[in-house]
Amino acid sequence: EPIPVVPAAHYSCGGVVTDLDGRTNISGLFAAGEVSMTGVHGANRLASNSLLEALVFARRAAGAGMDMRRRTDPPPDVREWDDTGTFNAAEWVLISHNRREIQQIMWNFVGIVRSNERLERAQQRMKLIRDEIESFYKRTTVTEPLLELRNLALCADLIIRCAMQRRESRGLHHTTDYPDSYDRDFLADTIVA
Repeated sequence: EPIPVVPAAHYSCGGVVTDLDGRTNISGLFAAGEVSMTGVHGANRLASNSLLEALVFARRAAGAGMDMRRRTDPPPDVREWDDTGTFNAAEWVLISHNRREIQQIMWNFVGIVRSNERLERAQQRMKLIRDEIESFYKRTTVTEPLLELRNLALCADLIIRCAMQRRESRGLHHTTDYPDSYDRDFLADTIVA
């Protein structure tokens, strides 16, 4: 019986930019492994999924973090969380719905083959979804699924923005509006903040 074959996509290559000790541009924040982008493997790698980066850079980041910890003052005391004015809505179905909608938007409009029209549509819909999520976030009790949804929406938005900036096709960035590669303008990482 034939084995079904379907396209698969890694939407995001790269990750949080770090130095060789896992330091980010935020003081005291380190990143290693799958979330980081050290650059040792070049372009078209899904974050840092190699054994080298998972082990070597994680160890370097841990060492640098411990060094920093020895040299800094302890963090200030933080007050207990006060959830007065929030409610734990019965509408948690919004979280699962928004999550599925983000997945569909990314698959249908920001997948393997992209176009300006698809990316613009994805960007418009993601803005609406992010606004909904932010509104829900501000008026309800914070939970892990809600934080994860908020992060997914942010990552999806960043991916869409990066795809719209890249006016060429290279590796997994294929767009029907710009089918060729242009080294002069795009032979570099796309960094967004």
